[in-house]
Amino acid sequence: MRKLIAVVAFVLAVAVAMPVVAQAPAKASIFLLISGSLGDKGFNDSAKAGLDMIKQKFGDRVTVKYTELGSDTTKYAPSLEDAGAEGYSVVLCSNNFNSAVQEVAARYPKTLYVMYDGWIAADIGNVHSIQYKNSEAGYLAGALAGLITTSTGDARLNSDNVIGFIGGRDITGINDFFVGYIAGAQKVNPGVKVIYNYVNSFTDTAKAKDQALIQMKTYNADVVYHAAGRAGLGLFDAAVETNKYAIGVDTNQAALFATEPAKANLILTSTMKRVDLTLFQAVSAFMEGKKLGGQKIYVGAAEGAIAYAPFNSAVPAALQKELEKVQNEIKAGSVKIPSAFTMSAEEINKLRDSVNAAKK
Repeated sequence: MRKLIAVVAFVLAVAVAMPVVAQAPAKASIFLLISGSLGDKGFNDSAKAGLDMIKQKFGDRVTVKYTELGSDTTKYAPSLEDAGAEGYSVVLCSNNFNSAVQEVAARYPKTLYVMYDGWIAADIGNVHSIQYKNSEAGYLAGALAGLITTSTGDARLNSDNVIGFIGGRDITGINDFFVGYIAGAQKVNPGVKVIYNYVNSFTDTAKAKDQALIQMKTYNADVVYHAAGRAGLGLFDAAVETNKYAIGVDTNQAALFATEPAKANLILTSTMKRVDLTLFQAVSAFMEGKKLGGQKIYVGAAEGAIAYAPFNSAVPAALQKELEKVQNEIKAGSVKIPSAFTMSAEEINKLRDSVNAAKK
């Protein structure tokens, strides 16, 4: 009898020690809710690419759907509500839905809500949130900008040592890119100055273009990086008009202008934020029966979520090698990069002011 009890105790101990894995679903329905619209050649298009990857891998095991909600935030909560009521297995949405997710998700415990590009403040058992290390992307862009502006032998470059940045809004997520950008540029070029603007929109391409033109013409910025969503496409129009360089964001934006070589040839690279990959990985884990609800993850270069896109030929080979080293250092965790998520507003303002080209 004692032996039987010991065996039972051992089995129970092993069962407790083993990770809990839900049963893998035979089929699943996946719904992507898009704030804004597709065609931004960046963040939203990357999310849609992730949905396509999911369908390609799982075929008939999944049904996929997406909808574009524009900028009307009053639609966000009702859309999440409808998805839960209709019994979708997984709902994908960006951090723009943060408040709506906290309001709605708990009412539909059978639906997994995957929110990307931010964390929810609350702990909700059926919400899986993904935050990207935007500051690492900014650091990569800053290192390139800081090095390229001191290069010689390129008629497009001047000796003023000024680079530019355009953000969608003056918010923490965008400033995370910006503080990383400053840090990366200063690491390779301590005397660099930065001219910057915020569009106060993620869709106003005309305003972003006007801001980029001022940065390039008035302040002689050699290269400008944007983290402004669809609005940032205006930067590339300004680059063509001024014959100056640009750095894209989120996807390989040069590749998206294959039919516009004049534009593509001025995009030195892009910092890729692999929304597509992380959504694909999350749904793949769900389809394997892994429990994702209640988790908050933080991903960057080490996880393959942040990286350079291929370099333009305008970036010298020797400089490319230096930048590959920078990327490898980030992956290895051997470089400390500031993050707006851990900085106060005063600290962010102080950093911006320290490099502000408009104050020189």
